[in-house]
Amino acid sequence: MTRIVVSDTGSLLHLSVADEFEQNAQGWKPPQWVQIIELTKSSRQISLGWQRNKLIDAGESAAIALALQIQANWLLSDDAKARQFAQLQGLEVHGSIGLLLWSVACGYVNDRKQALVILDALAGSTLWVSDRVVREASQAIEKLLRE
Repeated sequence: MTRIVVSDTGSLLHLSVADEFEQNAQGWKPPQWVQIIELTKSSRQISLGWQRNKLIDAGESAAIALALQIQANWLLSDDAKARQFAQLQGLEVHGSIGLLLWSVACGYVNDRKQALVILDALAGSTLWVSDRVVREASQAIEKLLRE
């Protein structure tokens, strides 16, 4: 099943895509499966209105407006305020750890050790995540990928 996903920068950074950006900054072109889509004038106005009213920050606001504009299936964001705001707008929102668990459940990540390494890397990144969430995610990975 193909999904249309919009991501804010935070999720991409936490999932280490930033390393690729830095290594290939000059002449970098996104993979073919990535589309860069501009906000329409009306979506841009909505996004600016949210920002002016201090409801949400600029990057997250633009990502939410784009997700609504293109009727995305998912929004990826690790920002708690953005996630709550996006859900109020009717969007299905997932964070980096949720995306990891989805990848495990769907078989895209099928090695338990690899999944736990990814989880540990997320927990050790700039992403703030509680010990409880890390523990529950680890238990879910163990259940999904029992050896």
